[in-house]
Amino acid sequence: MGCATTPAPITDKSGDADFAQFLETIRQDEKLPAIAASVIINGSIYAKAAVGIRKYGTDNWVTIDDKFLIGSCGKAFTATLAAILIKEGSLKWDTTVKDFFPELEMHPRWENITIQQLLSNRSGYVDDINTHLLPWEELEDLWNRNSPSADIRFIYLKRAINHKPAHPPDKVIIYANSRFLIAGAMLEKATKKTFEKLMEEKLFLPLKLKSAGYGSPAAKEPIAQPHGHSKSAFYTPIRQDLPDFIAPMGIVAISIGDWSKFVLFHLKAHQESHTRLLESSDLEKLHTPPNSAHWNYGMSYSLYLKTFDELDATTINYALAWFTEMKNDGNFLIGHKGQGSSFTAVVHANPKTGNAILLMTNAKVDHIHLRRAAKAIKKHYASQTDFHRLYLCTRQIRQPSNISSHRRGPCKGSIRCHRTGLSNRHLTIDDRRRPVARIGHLHRRGGSGRQRIPPRVGKRYRAVQRAAAGNIFYLYRGQSQFHPHW
Repeated sequence: MGCATTPAPITDKSGDADFAQFLETIRQDEKLPAIAASVIINGSIYAKAAVGIRKYGTDNWVTIDDKFLIGSCGKAFTATLAAILIKEGSLKWDTTVKDFFPELEMHPRWENITIQQLLSNRSGYVDDINTHLLPWEELEDLWNRNSPSADIRFIYLKRAINHKPAHPPDKVIIYANSRFLIAGAMLEKATKKTFEKLMEEKLFLPLKLKSAGYGSPAAKEPIAQPHGHSKSAFYTPIRQDLPDFIAPMGIVAISIGDWSKFVLFHLKAHQESHTRLLESSDLEKLHTPPNSAHWNYGMSYSLYLKTFDELDATTINYALAWFTEMKNDGNFLIGHKGQGSSFTAVVHANPKTGNAILLMTNAKVDHIHLRRAAKAIKKHYASQTDFHRLYLCTRQIRQPSNISSHRRGPCKGSIRCHRTGLSNRHLTIDDRRRPVARIGHLHRRGGSGRQRIPPRVGKRYRAVQRAAAGNIFYLYRGQSQFHPHW
């Protein structure tokens, strides 16, 4: 029976045979149920393939036309739809929540929040998972009772706008899914059509993205489409991923070929329709951070990026549904990661060179698996293009949970990076919820003086315990999971 290490057959339905064979090697190394990938070079699809199993424990193999959920990578579809409607005159980038919903009660700070601020994570509003103010379970209950998705989104908007955003708009960048849900409700009010219908009419059909849609692939076609998978000791197939009403947040179900068409559209190399959907200036706006707002994270996150990803956090920004990075050589790169409850995806692209790498798998796994796959692909095709200019470490930045943004103060114990000489003594509590350096280079300062903290035995798990704070960081090959007072 098919499993993560069972060799998958390479057929004419796998895509490019040589690339499929290469992907199969990666799939087995990373122990993934299935993987689909595409390589874009100089504005053209150079290779694409899909290998593996649709459902763990079966011999039902994926094909190049199978749909995968791409999670937050689908946010770019939402921002692109907004740009199209703005070009048509349905709204403007500076249209506010109050403009569309003057009849609704809302906190005064919400009255001037624009759709551009929502789509660029600059509204100041923080996700429910952090505020615990909105009853998400009630929305899921409405969905389980088959309430229309547009109605659920409107209910969510009415609740959200009565809560004070944590920050004034355009002051800081905080990654939050819920803002895209609110933006989707605004687009529906502007056009009097459902978000899903708008996306089909304005984007999917004009670009001929025949496979694109919303909803978990296996929920509708359990035999002909991939199941998602969660993983503990082994993979567990999942038919239904996240609820369908969160469509504006992402969760586009799409084949690797059609997703590549969409990315090519953003690279200005693919225009299927006779009428240009967006001009070059429109695409550049989507890829350009709207202002100089900074991330609401401190020095520890910068050190984390520098230590683990060899990146300068000051060059990473967020545009309209795209993470961006400005390289020293003048290249401006875009990308995103996505993950639901049972699928994972990532895209890295360079609009200047027309190069891109897209990856997706039907399992919720640590992003390091796809990062290693992307690096292997980059190395494999290094002779074909200048892939060293392609940024391969776009990290999704999330607001630390269960903590107020105003809580600050030093802790009694500190952790110092032996490589950089920096410590976390002067970081905020928010900051210290991120690891600050590789554990092999850490020292702890306490009452008994300077003490080196040796790496834990084994390659996968390492731990540092702060005696004073009573907190433990577990680092899994560069990724962290915070366990308070474990």
